[in-house]
Amino acid sequence: MIKWGHVDILWMVLLVGFLLVAVMATQSYWLTQLWVRDSEKASPYECGFDPFGSARCPFSVRFYMVAILFLVFEVESLMFFPVLHAKSVGVATVEFYSWCFLLVLVVGLLYELYRGALEWSRD
Repeated sequence: MIKWGHVDILWMVLLVGFLLVAVMATQSYWLTQLWVRDSEKASPYECGFDPFGSARCPFSVRFYMVAILFLVFEVESLMFFPVLHAKSVGVATVEFYSWCFLLVLVVGLLYELYRGALEWSRD
């Protein structure tokens, strides 16, 4: 007789998860064996012309710096949603801490501007 307690459901979830991983790994191995790598597939496509340069040229580090700064400030701006909730509930000290947090963000931005991390120049 099958009983559906917490332990039985745990083992069922682990079994189904293992089976899904095994099936996807098998399909991945099978699909990679179908892909035949030849010189045409390995060469970059540029509108029918022969490639002008290497397709493996690296991006500028400044591109990554600007992207990381954008992500940092985007995530940090999400930190103000709990501040709004705390303000509506009536927490007294939330305003002081949110201004300190904003001050740290502005000082960090000014430091990055001073170092020239946001200036887009050709490397």
